[in-house]
Amino acid sequence: MKDPASVAERYFAAIRERDGRALRALFAPDAELVSAAGTFRGPDEIVRFFEETAFPVASDPKPGPFVVDGDRLATEIELRLGDSRTKVADFFTITEGSIRRLVVYLLPEA
Repeated sequence: MKDPASVAERYFAAIRERDGRALRALFAPDAELVSAAGTFRGPDEIVRFFEETAFPVASDPKPGPFVVDGDRLATEIELRLGDSRTKVADFFTITEGSIRRLVVYLLPEA
């Protein structure tokens, strides 16, 4: 079993590089992404969301410390959206080295 933190680190590297191929390889065949933009299922649909919706506007994710509990990992991220910075929280379920579920929450401004 791969360490959830190493999978999350590879996820954030793929996001920073806007590398859909690397991102696709991290998600399990039955993966699910839940976000304010909707729920996306399977690596192809998830990567399409990132390529069409997230990559054009979001960049430079700076994750905070990872909190790991078994196959679950949570982190708060500072993210640049255009000219502003916002905070989001990511909650991963990672099993056998693959992301099975990712839930992304936009955090309220402080």
